[in-house]
Amino acid sequence: MILTHVCGTLSDAAYAGKAVDPLQLDYADAQKHLLRRTTRGGRDIALRLSPEAQLRGLHDGDVLLEDGDTVVAVEILPVLSLLARPEGNAAIARFCYEVGNRHAPLYEVEGPASGCLYFAVLYDAAMEDLFHKLQVPYEKKEIKLEERCRLKLLSGTHHHASSHRNGGAASAKGEGNHA
Repeated sequence: MILTHVCGTLSDAAYAGKAVDPLQLDYADAQKHLLRRTTRGGRDIALRLSPEAQLRGLHDGDVLLEDGDTVVAVEILPVLSLLARPEGNAAIARFCYEVGNRHAPLYEVEGPASGCLYFAVLYDAAMEDLFHKLQVPYEKKEIKLEERCRLKLLSGTHHHASSHRNGGAASAKGEGNHA
């Protein structure tokens, strides 16, 4: 069965009392517009999301199919992440700069203390070392990372000095800064 759009969410009254057959996806699979997986209940599901659905993305609790008294809903699986809470504007700015400079996806999530916002990144040892160097308070925790919580540059542009070319030096073609 090929599904092209999201029907609603589990919080919709129309789905109250229905059995849920979860389509378990990790955070990376939830961002794909073409996907084939099997639900926990054994249903073969193929996704070919419409352009509108691709823009929206898949979220935890999205209903993809209603079949009698059962709905197929997305369940985003938790992944080991680092939750950080830099303190003060300067620390936040430096933290975001350093994480962004490593081209790591950065998420804004609700932290362990209800109502507090934290920054989250997918766990890796190098990122944990960075948090230590920046002296940013953090914890390791399994959480659901969702695309809607990912922080993105609004303009869609990416600017660096010439650091990606020849170690920052001007090339033989005369690129770089001239006096």
